[in-house]
Amino acid sequence: MGQMDADLKKKILQKFVDENRSSLSDHEKCKQLHQKLLDELNAIKAQLDLENDESTIKQTVDKLDSTVESINGSLDESETLTKEIEQNLDELDAMRKDVQKKMNDLHETETAVQYMKVVQRVEALSADLEKEYNGKDDESCITLFVNLCEISRNLIDSTACHLKGYVKETIIYWHKILRDKLVVDFDEVLKALKWPFVSENFSLQTPSQANIQKLQLLAEYLLQIELPDESLSPVITSALLSDFPPLCLPINYLVVPLKKRFIYHFYGGRQTNRVDKPEWYFTQILSWTRDHIDFVSKWIQPVIDKLGLHHIDAKLEFMRGLVQLAVEKLHSELPNLQFDDFTFSHCIDEALGFDKELRETYSYPSTQPSILAVLTQAQVFVKWLAMEKKYAIEKMDAMLSPTAMDIFEPLITEGDELKVSSCADTFITLLQTITERYESLPQPGHRLQFLELQLDLLDDFRIRLLQLVNAEEGDVVESRIPMIANTAHYVEDVLMDWGAMLHYLGLFYYKSQLDEVVAGNPIPVMDYDGSPDFEMETETVFADTLSLFRHMRKDLLCTLSESVNREAKMRSRDYRHERWSAMVYHKDMRTLSLTPSACPMFEVLARRLHQLQKSLAKKLFTIVWRFVAQQLDVYLFEDLILENRFNDGGAIQLKYDMQRNLFPLFSQFSEKPENYFTQVKESCELLNISKGSALLLRETLLALEGATGVEDRRGQALKEVGVTNFTPQMSVDILNRRTDITVNRMVID
Repeated sequence: MGQMDADLKKKILQKFVDENRSSLSDHEKCKQLHQKLLDELNAIKAQLDLENDESTIKQTVDKLDSTVESINGSLDESETLTKEIEQNLDELDAMRKDVQKKMNDLHETETAVQYMKVVQRVEALSADLEKEYNGKDDESCITLFVNLCEISRNLIDSTACHLKGYVKETIIYWHKILRDKLVVDFDEVLKALKWPFVSENFSLQTPSQANIQKLQLLAEYLLQIELPDESLSPVITSALLSDFPPLCLPINYLVVPLKKRFIYHFYGGRQTNRVDKPEWYFTQILSWTRDHIDFVSKWIQPVIDKLGLHHIDAKLEFMRGLVQLAVEKLHSELPNLQFDDFTFSHCIDEALGFDKELRETYSYPSTQPSILAVLTQAQVFVKWLAMEKKYAIEKMDAMLSPTAMDIFEPLITEGDELKVSSCADTFITLLQTITERYESLPQPGHRLQFLELQLDLLDDFRIRLLQLVNAEEGDVVESRIPMIANTAHYVEDVLMDWGAMLHYLGLFYYKSQLDEVVAGNPIPVMDYDGSPDFEMETETVFADTLSLFRHMRKDLLCTLSESVNREAKMRSRDYRHERWSAMVYHKDMRTLSLTPSACPMFEVLARRLHQLQKSLAKKLFTIVWRFVAQQLDVYLFEDLILENRFNDGGAIQLKYDMQRNLFPLFSQFSEKPENYFTQVKESCELLNISKGSALLLRETLLALEGATGVEDRRGQALKEVGVTNFTPQMSVDILNRRTDITVNRMVID
């Protein structure tokens, strides 16, 4: 503390010295400064003197004392008020508790009264029901029962469990009584109507109006006594049948007679109950559907609509009831067929046919439970997938066996641009059949597994084709390689078309989602119409497979093209070694004829191209002949033109051979075949221009060598003589091949 005072004094003294530094050296000013400070000190002491009534501090202290006294008084008053309030609150709390007790007693009394009223109302309705039931007044019974159900609906949110249970038991009790009574009457009407319609002439009979009216009235009563959901007891059923919602009562009792017949014929020891003949009970259900749905739609649906139950479709519910019979039957038999491949496969075929018939003929919605639920059970589905693969491979073995000599015979020989082989057609039909069998499966995961099977079969088929290619020996053009190329091309075309189909687009999107999930990436957002946005050719489920088939097809076409070119080269040796620099000049090209040594080469080209045109699909042949032409152009240019010198006779003879013989050979495939022989064509132009023009052109090209921009007129000079593809340097090299242009021999060599 002492140190702080010393520091403070030091700071004050320093401040005083700084402010009065100029006055401290003057004695008089120091005395005046001293006196001034004493005056200020006395003034401060006067202000701090509490005995001085004029002191501001004295006045402030007095006010503060007065305020403190006032606050103390207020605190005393607040303590008094607090005690009074606490006393009043204690009295009010006692009163509140007393009132709350009375309110609780009143609420309990009111609840008990309401409880008793509900019980009395239920008992009264039950008594009235018994009275009307004994009096056989069905309409009144139904009205009373509906009132009972309304009470149950009003008690849904109630906590009175015993009361709710009592009402539920009463409803179930009377529901059973009324249902049994109405069902008896309903069965009598059905018998009068000769339901079910099993006679061949039932459609010729017109039901009496009285029976129809009674049927509709009973159907209306049955619909009105349907138990509310909260009154239904849970029914333990198999997971397979849990997908089948309960049928409305009228439809249920329309199905019952058919169910009895179904059980009689297709269960037990009857001859119609054969595991190897599932088509019998599938056909029976389809027949019953055909024979009865019009009646149900015509007479039962109006009753449903009258009651405002628009969520019920009588025709759909009737079909669902019959489908459930097939599901139960198939489900009971399939476990016994696991080790009988033929019967199992036959059963799958018939089940798929049954499902397809229901959907296509009777418009059974895909959202409804179906026979497919049985086929997609884990154990059954795995077996089904294995059987599909087994039979598909067996068919591939048969269609590609060494003994099947006609596997690559075209199905249509005239006017068929694809030249589809029997092998390709059979294989695509096999894949299409598999697609038709699984495309209606509701779960995309199941469809994707079948797609993987198809992709495996495609890869197997491609490998088998490659094995056949490798086994080919001898003449490539006359082998089966052209038809194998056609087969690969046809598969490509089909897969391209399939990739754009909605079925495969959906599978591609689903597969993409799975891949994104596995990779841990966010799932791509679908566009506005619910479909993924992707390129048809590159982004389909067949993208990888297409790439492999395309690569194989290209290799096969290259093999064919190279075979033709190789043979043409072998036959052109004499032609290449002709004495082009010493040939006789004929001014008129009309007097010329084809160089004899060129005949073998042209004969091979014509024959091979004709063979390939007959054996290859039009698109593939176009690729081949263009490749042959381009390779031949390179060969003739590099091995003939650049390896020889030409006099006027040799130049015009070469031009005649090319323009009047080689180009026309390809004219049947193209209107401008010379476009595929650019090097040969422009070489002939350079070799046949007049000597003066040739020298001038050569001089111009050499003189402008290295020129750029507008000064480089070499391209224009070449264009004037019909040369657009050669570079100036190459053009000079061609011109140097002319014997009428004297150049250093070393330049040519």
